Amino acid sequence: MADLRPAAPQPQPRMRASAARSARWPQNWLDWLRIRRNWMTVAGIVFGLILLLVLGTFAYAYATLPDPSRLDLAAGDVKIVDRNGNPIEVRNAQGVRVIPKELSDISPNLQKATIAVEDKHFYQHHGVDWGRVIKAGVIDVITRKPQQGASTITEQLAKIAILRSPQKTILRKLREALLATALESKYSKTDILKLYLNSIYYGHNATGVEAAAEVYFGKHAKDLTLGEASLLAGLPNGPSYYDPALHKDRALARQAVVLDAMVNTGVITSAQAEQAKNETLTFVFKENRSSLAPHFVDYVFEQLETVYGPSIINTGGLTVKTTLDLNLQKAAEQAVTVGQQRLGRLGADNGDFLAMDPKTGEILAMVGSADYLNNDIKGQFNVVTALRQPGSSFKPYVYEQAFKSHKLTMGSPLDDTSRHFANGQFHDFDFRDMGIISAHKALLLSRNIPALETMQTAGVDNVVNFAHDMGITTPLKSEVTTAIGSSEVRLLDHAVGYGVFATGGTRHDPVSLLEVKDKDGNTLDNPNKPQGKQVISAQEAYLITDILKDYSSQWNLGWNKPFAGKSGTTNNYRDAWMMAYSPNLVIGAWVGHTGPGNQDMNGVYGTMVGSSVLRDFINNGLTQAHFTVETFKRPDGLIDGPPCASSVSASPSASASASASAGSRSSEKELYLPGTECKPAPTPSPSPTPLPTPLTSVIPSIVPSGILPTPTPSSAPTPTPTAGPGQTP
Repeated sequence: MADLRPAAPQPQPRMRASAARSARWPQNWLDWLRIRRNWMTVAGIVFGLILLLVLGTFAYAYATLPDPSRLDLAAGDVKIVDRNGNPIEVRNAQGVRVIPKELSDISPNLQKATIAVEDKHFYQHHGVDWGRVIKAGVIDVITRKPQQGASTITEQLAKIAILRSPQKTILRKLREALLATALESKYSKTDILKLYLNSIYYGHNATGVEAAAEVYFGKHAKDLTLGEASLLAGLPNGPSYYDPALHKDRALARQAVVLDAMVNTGVITSAQAEQAKNETLTFVFKENRSSLAPHFVDYVFEQLETVYGPSIINTGGLTVKTTLDLNLQKAAEQAVTVGQQRLGRLGADNGDFLAMDPKTGEILAMVGSADYLNNDIKGQFNVVTALRQPGSSFKPYVYEQAFKSHKLTMGSPLDDTSRHFANGQFHDFDFRDMGIISAHKALLLSRNIPALETMQTAGVDNVVNFAHDMGITTPLKSEVTTAIGSSEVRLLDHAVGYGVFATGGTRHDPVSLLEVKDKDGNTLDNPNKPQGKQVISAQEAYLITDILKDYSSQWNLGWNKPFAGKSGTTNNYRDAWMMAYSPNLVIGAWVGHTGPGNQDMNGVYGTMVGSSVLRDFINNGLTQAHFTVETFKRPDGLIDGPPCASSVSASPSASASASASAGSRSSEKELYLPGTECKPAPTPSPSPTPLPTPLTSVIPSIVPSGILPTPTPSSAPTPTPTAGPGQTP
């Protein structure tokens, strides 16, 4: 019988591993080639598109290139107008006078200094310094922002005299390069340098080296010393930023950069550079100027230089619409004048004023000094942007940090008893201890000891960081005395910070520019306004507002419109501040002494600034400007409740002699964030009265109601000055 079972499969001969790999290898190689070919195709297409884009850009730039032979060195005016189109100042881009000079009539020192700092390869390149361009590009990529300038002198001349556009685009840079190359083929290096030195802007309405030499030093350009020439050569990089009238330290630092560049290029020796750095420079600042807001215009030009570069001033033919309201500006100037009239006899020879819209950050009024043309008080210096100690006007940041972190509440008790802080003994301005008082009352009455205690409770670094979040841009000392204003701030930043309270928690940084148009009325740019940043909640912000809205009545300031406010005074009456805000306006003013002699005033307090400068602006200026002040509205989500019992969180150093009215407010109501309401607690035993020690403070001339029997100035003796901080109301 036949065997029907299937035959067993025959075993296949075994292949070695190397043979198996050899069999797969051709297929893998083909796959790899296919993938590579696909990628190369894609890369080729991408490269072709990029090349086409680049060539197209070059072709467009070349086709729309202005005629390089049409050098327009006359340029035009730069018109600064307010938010309603009213003229503030017309600044001629070519200065009060333009005095063209041959190179033989220009100091060789200035020629060499300009080339060394602006374009050290001027005599080697043909319009574009490609090595410098590549270096600048690499650095910009590394830092992820424009850090390096790469424009040659020829490119700058093309930008000033031909392109005349403030916009920063790749297309404009390409046109600059093409025009620079064309200029180099048409003009000699000598002609280009002469044209450049006669057309560059040096600040103070001076264009060209001859005008600059006369405005700054009262001499001809050919007579400039090495020190004078090196200082002038550094100004075109930032005429406002390096203005020696306003920022002499910056101007001298820039001069040092110029001199070092001259040494590096071998045109002077190190000894000559050091001699020039030590040279005494005598400035004359022979400038004719008519402006309705000179400090603000200076500030605007500095912003223009920052946003568009210094060439915006050289170009001219522009109308810059700003945020300023000339009606409010006039009111602010009048208020500063009133302050000088009333406080001048006490040594106040200078003052400033700032008004901002807290909802947008737009600057509505800016008075940088009491008299712009008064050199005795350094009137051209803008105190609004300067650093000064704010005194007690800093305290709202301290209390807000404590409130929002739930370390304290408005009703929390604080110990107003003279004691030791930060290696110094402190007491309050009236030389009295009020004992246990609420945080609400401590801020309203501007008590120093409770503010220092609150600073410790909230955490010094927490308060410093919070103040920066609110808008303070300058460094603050990580010290407890920062609570009472020992760290310097700018009024401009301070107004931003108070604006956060005004808006219910949103910060808006300062804005001064609204629109830039060319001479034909075409809009060149609408600067982007910074977006608001929510810093605190509306409920947290209103806790401070609920306290400070009573400041005017508590301190008898006489305001007839609903503003919240806070004053500040520093040691020895050197600085007196008053800040105020409503939902749609933040205002601030400072008074001090910046002229010859002692910088300390004679008993000028921040509250006196409030009852003179701010009172005139609020009661008269706003009415005349037809400005409607919005009223505060309490946000939902806050809880009414009684003050905390006097023992809760009370310091063991509470004075036994503190009055009962000062330590108990059971009939009053406080506002609380949900979950922070106070609970009663037993009263602690009083501690011994502290031993008498040297105290740090000053005495107010305006005493708030509720502290002393009468609201009139007290006749307490003047304390002996001490080294420690002693900021007061």
